[in-house]
Amino acid sequence: MKSTWSDIHKSSYAKSDWINKPSIFAETAVKYFPKSGRILELGAGQGQDSRFFADNGYEVVSTDLDSAALELSRKKLLARKESVSLQQLDLSQEFPFESETFDVVYAHLSLHYFDAATTRRLFGEIIRVLKTGGIFAFLVNSTSDPEYGAGEAIEPDYFQIDKLAKRYFSVESAREFGQYFNVILLDNFGETYKDAAKGVHNLIRFVGTKPAEEFKMAIPFAGAIVERGEGEDKEVLLQTRWQPAGDPVYSGTLEFPVGKLDQPFENIFDTVAREIREETGLKLKIIKGGDKTEIFSGGRDDAALGFRPFCSLQQLQNGKPWVGFIFICTVESGEPKAQLDETRTPCWFKVSKLKQMIADDPSQFFTLELPAWEYYFKEVK
Repeated sequence: MKSTWSDIHKSSYAKSDWINKPSIFAETAVKYFPKSGRILELGAGQGQDSRFFADNGYEVVSTDLDSAALELSRKKLLARKESVSLQQLDLSQEFPFESETFDVVYAHLSLHYFDAATTRRLFGEIIRVLKTGGIFAFLVNSTSDPEYGAGEAIEPDYFQIDKLAKRYFSVESAREFGQYFNVILLDNFGETYKDAAKGVHNLIRFVGTKPAEEFKMAIPFAGAIVERGEGEDKEVLLQTRWQPAGDPVYSGTLEFPVGKLDQPFENIFDTVAREIREETGLKLKIIKGGDKTEIFSGGRDDAALGFRPFCSLQQLQNGKPWVGFIFICTVESGEPKAQLDETRTPCWFKVSKLKQMIADDPSQFFTLELPAWEYYFKEVK
């Protein structure tokens, strides 16, 4: 991909008359920016928008995957060298920036080259590095583009076209990927000088703010202690919690699969199966001791279920106000696979080893789950 972009920057882009003037979207988006501050530009190319922002009084970290583009940008900085710093950055990887260090994150036609999981992780990194109240502004391909559907379909709205894989956004999918931002502007009226020449006038524009996190009530969740084997060979499934944007306190700790009860009226046993599948790629086989009642109705077009989890948990300080229900489960045979938008390194641990790890250093683990392990070790004993 790097060589592809090097060729584009050195050939077709270098000959274009628009390459040295600010983009149409930059001139629109800057109206929503704070009057001063620090901007992170993602996929800045030859830096025309970075220079435009610097000329308007901002400090800019201008990033791109391609070193050739950055070198061309460097030559054009002139007197702006004190206001614009250049850095090579692969958007599919973690950002090398501290959390909450930018007032604005800006991306002009650089976020639409990734599969859905990578895109969600990318948006998570953007949330992480953006200050509370900061602005996120991006322009991306639209599903109304004449090129949409060309090439080989990789997944919905994502196609391999010649040497590049491209994602196409709708207003609805942009809202979904940007769901953790308060939307200021979202439409399909975006334009670029390059695409306007081809008759394309309906790119997706998004401007939003990172909201302050407020908890007015507890957050319900379900979790699963997944086990296999018997006796001294019994193992349980652990993974590394990885949500640096949504949960910086506990990202990097070990956990069993957990997830919010965020689908209204979903049967909790279906939630457990869904969370195991989404976080490990494994299929639920049995919920052990998952005692439940029949489904009752009061004759008002309603329904209710009673159930007894293995145990219940509540977060009492720091983190988030979680309260939830834990079940002991088995899964169908197979090895877990990391689902990189939320978790990493899922693997099986012997119960004896896990017990010793918690005794030696409980800080390695998601604090909310430690009481469940105490219950579990008593049960195993």
